[in-house]
Amino acid sequence: MTKNTENSLPCSARFRVAGDMLIHGKLLNSALCPDGSHDFHLHFAQIKNILKNADYTITNLETTVGKVGDLPYSGYPRFNTPEALLDTLRDAGVKFLTLANNHILDRGIEGLRTTTDNVRAWGFDFGGVNCSPEKKEKPMVVDICGMRVGFLCYTGVMNIVNSMESETEAVERAEALGVKTLQHADFAADVRSAREAGAELVFALPHWGKEYRRKPEDETVALAKQMIAAGVDVILGCHSHMVQPVEYLKAETEDGRTRTGLVAYSLGNLISNQSDRYTDSGIVLDFTVRRLEGGGFLTENVRILPTYCWRQENRVQTLCSKKYLNVAPEGMDTSTWLRLKESYEELRELIDESFPMVEE
Repeated sequence: MTKNTENSLPCSARFRVAGDMLIHGKLLNSALCPDGSHDFHLHFAQIKNILKNADYTITNLETTVGKVGDLPYSGYPRFNTPEALLDTLRDAGVKFLTLANNHILDRGIEGLRTTTDNVRAWGFDFGGVNCSPEKKEKPMVVDICGMRVGFLCYTGVMNIVNSMESETEAVERAEALGVKTLQHADFAADVRSAREAGAELVFALPHWGKEYRRKPEDETVALAKQMIAAGVDVILGCHSHMVQPVEYLKAETEDGRTRTGLVAYSLGNLISNQSDRYTDSGIVLDFTVRRLEGGGFLTENVRILPTYCWRQENRVQTLCSKKYLNVAPEGMDTSTWLRLKESYEELRELIDESFPMVEE
């Protein structure tokens, strides 16, 4: 709970947060129209209303957006996606995109700048990247239903584009371009900066940990405690491409107080063409933040919307798996339906039962 000294009027905001968007080659090809343009609306058609059903929706844009030079659009390992994806996300009600991830430099500095310019031009709030070290220090603070929320976005992983470059050099290069990294983060200073800019609540969106893990490493949990101790209220993690647990985590501050924050260690994949077990599912985290009369905030009504990436012959669609536990979606074969139901049970076993699974 965070004390508020400026406004004591009760209010609340409902958030929905989704995980990684990996626009693989299959998604690019299936979004291609006869006239050469792209349209991703069918890929999100069954998840659109779920994403829109909130006051503020957040997700991880794990691709550069907009053509760079004469290079073609591409999927893995160097993601570059047409601006049409931004049309679809905006139509689906997404308001905030974190750009701090290991693919933000997949088209180098020009791709980073093009992506940032496009995300801004399409009207999204965003964080984690600002094209210069000076702008990087300016926190993103957004008024949401009368509450001022500060967003701190970090990545602990950077892809090495140059084969002669070390991981340390990749991190240093990213920081020089305005990418906020976990390696050199000062959480207390960042929270303080957000508060000074008017934030009453602080959300952290870290791209962290190892890929393809269903539980966070000890180092990740330790970072989460550092963030909460520094004043972060909600942590929304990505990068594993597999869902990891959600919990209320306690941390002790330097002056001996105990703070509690809501932590989702990894939200899994919102959409991708990955097919390995556990990578074909994700969650949309739904929660409400309420300002209490007289000051202070409460994070409550945490719910989980389980999702499944339906890999079809001609496209990939994301849908809510709980909605189809009794009847398969039209056109889905039996083996895929059984996998959808299995993925739901895997999530149900992983997520604490105090956080209910819902379908809308």
